[in-house]
Amino acid sequence: MNNRLRIAIADDDALNRDFLRRMLLLMGHDVVCSAEDGKELADYCLQLVPDLVISDVNMPRLDGISAAAEITRHHDVPVILLSGAELPPEIEPLRHVSILATRKKPISRVDLESAVGEVIKRSESLATTT
Repeated sequence: MNNRLRIAIADDDALNRDFLRRMLLLMGHDVVCSAEDGKELADYCLQLVPDLVISDVNMPRLDGISAAAEITRHHDVPVILLSGAELPPEIEPLRHVSILATRKKPISRVDLESAVGEVIKRSESLATTT
């Protein structure tokens, strides 16, 4: 996996989307999709596959877990889920995802860098074992 990632983000809160976008750009990544809900995220990712998906869990139209499950059924894309609470049992549909990281909201820049770094390391490790 390239260290400069094409990242799709989703959060129904505009301030959180803007924070994620700004921090990811400062980290040297490209934000290729900034969705307001899970449906918008899934529609984008099914057409133009990003290197990484970062999504809030609780969103309208389609929650982040369902959107990630839909995306990863078609494409092997790493996912970082963000939640203001503990992740619900509905995370079960994502058991097939090879790279899944979770973080509590609000997320700091340091925590975001750590999560993205974890995804990059796990991706590289999977690539060397296949």
